Amino acid sequence: MSFINYELYRIFYMVASSGSITKAAGELYISQPAVSQSIKQLETQIGGRLFKRTSKGMELTYEGKMIYHYIKEANELIGKAEKKFSQLKELTYGEIKIGASDTITKHYLLKFIKNFIGKYPDISVKVTNRTTGETINLLKAGKVDIGFVNVPLTDDLLDFSNMVDTEDVFICNAEWISRYQEPLSAADISNEPLIMLEKLSNTRRVLDDHFSKLGVTLTPMLELGSLDLMLDMAKVGLGITCAPRSIVEEDIAKGILYEVPIVFDMPKRAFALVTMKGVPLNYSALQFVNSLDKI
Repeated sequence: MSFINYELYRIFYMVASSGSITKAAGELYISQPAVSQSIKQLETQIGGRLFKRTSKGMELTYEGKMIYHYIKEANELIGKAEKKFSQLKELTYGEIKIGASDTITKHYLLKFIKNFIGKYPDISVKVTNRTTGETINLLKAGKVDIGFVNVPLTDDLLDFSNMVDTEDVFICNAEWISRYQEPLSAADISNEPLIMLEKLSNTRRVLDDHFSKLGVTLTPMLELGSLDLMLDMAKVGLGITCAPRSIVEEDIAKGILYEVPIVFDMPKRAFALVTMKGVPLNYSALQFVNSLDKI
């Protein structure tokens, strides 16, 4: 059977529900002849009579009753779909899947997520903590709607929007800072007991590339997967570590950590929102993105 225009079924449904061509025409805002012609066209395409005229109006045939049963169910499902779509637009229903590192989640996203859930409690917010590279893979696979990553980074399939600009600083506790009477060179830093992120992270890659250009290879004493753990180790005096200034500036201001003086520049970095090019965000994700600068 060839495909039949849904509009014909919609007209059939209205006639069957009202039992009258006149009433159906009024509900549909079309002429009575147009309704009659549509019914004839549907009967021709389906290959059988759907109505019989009686003194009471249009009465369904046995075949028509069977068709009406399923069209009614389909119409109710369409109504439910339209209601759900309306709820998505009104943000009373929906889901956001976010990919981000634990560092970005804790030090940047947490306040926005809390505010968003408070404002839209019926929206499900799912956060998957992964490294920058893993977050991008999740985004490309369609397993997250948006990602938050460390940049600089380039990818022709992605759009990056910087959220927080920052730079890395070397830090240590009060005991260690007393050892550094003069600013350290890149070579000096490389000889210190370094606590750094694992090589798989984009942050580590940027640092290694930067020091390589300075003619220095970094060989950390400890390599970890958690920035918070790195900071804890620096605080108890296990060595010096490297972290975004925006994350440690409060600890520096309180005298919990100290910035190690250096004579060379550090690379500029940022936390960025990443999305797939040409792929529109769902209503919930779009509202979350729009809320990022509202706190």
